[in-house]
Amino acid sequence: MPYVFQTYLTRVDQETGKRVFRLDEQGNKIPHKKWRFAYVDWQGKRKVGTGYSTKRKTENFSERVQFEQDEIRKGFRPPPKPKENYGRKSFADFVDEYLEWGDSQGGRQGRAWGKVHLRMRSSHLRWWQEKLGLEALADLEDKLPRVESELRELQRLGRSGKTLMNYSDALRSFCNWCVRRGYLESNPIIQLKSFNAVPRLQRRAMSRDEIHKILEVAPEKRKLLYEVAFCTGLRAGELGALRVKDLPKDAPALILRPEVTKNRKAGKQFISREIHSRLLETVKGKSPDDPLLEVPSHPAREMDKDLKAAGIPKQTPEGKVDFHSCRTAYVTFVLGSGADPKEAQTLARHSTPTLTMNVYARAHEARLAEIAERVGKTVLLQKRTVLHQKRNITGTYPESDDQEIPVKSSTKVVEAAGIEPASDEEQA
Repeated sequence: MPYVFQTYLTRVDQETGKRVFRLDEQGNKIPHKKWRFAYVDWQGKRKVGTGYSTKRKTENFSERVQFEQDEIRKGFRPPPKPKENYGRKSFADFVDEYLEWGDSQGGRQGRAWGKVHLRMRSSHLRWWQEKLGLEALADLEDKLPRVESELRELQRLGRSGKTLMNYSDALRSFCNWCVRRGYLESNPIIQLKSFNAVPRLQRRAMSRDEIHKILEVAPEKRKLLYEVAFCTGLRAGELGALRVKDLPKDAPALILRPEVTKNRKAGKQFISREIHSRLLETVKGKSPDDPLLEVPSHPAREMDKDLKAAGIPKQTPEGKVDFHSCRTAYVTFVLGSGADPKEAQTLARHSTPTLTMNVYARAHEARLAEIAERVGKTVLLQKRTVLHQKRNITGTYPESDDQEIPVKSSTKVVEAAGIEPASDEEQA
């Protein structure tokens, strides 16, 4: 008979390097969310599997697994093939293995996933397990209609296309990982179509006046955070991961370690000398591993308070404002300062200039109106220039631009700059 048991969360002790139990505020060991169970397989080997958050459901599942193994041992069922054997294994076991792999080397260039990505993948896969009733890996077969139905339900609840893509990508990526590991023959949801992930409301780039207003009302610590964000375009997670050691004393720049950046590549972000001087003042007396900036856990919420205090609308016809809008404003200011597309791409640390120009760069209405005014003056100036040239030839203005001006045969035609020269027949 199988038996059910509980395991406890552990951590690595920083001093000894050994794994120890995690304790709550009362000093008690913190149990794992999932119950575990032990059984004997058809070959007589003792196995351990992961069940559910409740003991009763885990007991029912373990009894079903043990019953199937007993039938195989007695010859009532054929021995499972390798992939069939994987298919009957607990779905939760594969999810745990997948998340451990991601937390170890699942990111770009063999690095670990970011903390937010890991948390979202775990949450989405647990959600799918509950919604689809997945007890074993083989339960994923023929689940495409159910998957599409659950996504449509989320869509009816008002979830954005980006959110729907996050849910579907979590399950699709997990299935692809199972195929690469040989746990599945093929991806059972490979025919799942993508959703339109274009944001409903674009971010807008704050104007200089708006930036000055929010800097005036923001508390001193958040003021410095905003200044660095607007002057570097760094994301909130990147700003929060910066340490004092990432600020060189001899150069106005920030050193970006691979584990800090979104693309997992080392880099250097140039900053103004004034920002560099302010940061050097704030880090006096701090250790190299102390945070460089104080970044709140929810930067967007804190920014909403400062926007309200500064009288800046969060949403306008041009788009919305949140903390990531600092990056949008930075890219817009970089291009407005005369940077070419390659320079802007490098400063924004984008993979392609298309991402820089089409996703982040914004055109201000005042600037567009100014350009339109210049075009209008150019066109009208050209028209006045043509009329002036016609008067130079005949001595009088024509009544309209279409009226032909008679020229005496003895009059010498003088070509004006910018006017198409006369043909050979006219000159003869």
